[in-house]
Amino acid sequence: MDFLGFLDGISAWWWIAFAVALGAVEMLTFTYFLLWLSLAAFGVGLTVAVMPGMSGMAQLSTFAVLSVALTVAGRWWMSQRKATPSDVPGLNRRSERVIGRTGKALVEFENLEGIIIVDGVRWKARLTSGTAVADQALSVIDADGMMLICEPI
Repeated sequence: MDFLGFLDGISAWWWIAFAVALGAVEMLTFTYFLLWLSLAAFGVGLTVAVMPGMSGMAQLSTFAVLSVALTVAGRWWMSQRKATPSDVPGLNRRSERVIGRTGKALVEFENLEGIIIVDGVRWKARLTSGTAVADQALSVIDADGMMLICEPI
């Protein structure tokens, strides 16, 4: 029994439809993985359109080779693209936008960690050294993720 017999004599439009379906799923997921598989399916569709008598095994082999080659080439190409710097420094990095500002401790710091308020927003904070009590002014000197690094004023 020929497992891939259903691919023998298949229309190129099935491969094109498969490519469009993979592209649609890619648009939903934004993984940049299915994009290369979609392009490979499109390539097989074009190949089958040019050579309609292509066997099922040859179609699947072409799809596999194109998928691997396009994925490797696409990943390399994506890694070579340089991200353009933002016009707004600190965009999507809110903690970095408060560096240099002054906040107020809301609670007494324990083990160098506590909560401060800067510009009306509560933040987890860590002291570089010393202690801080409630209502003490603290200067934000750095950020570690969403944790502000502070020192007493």
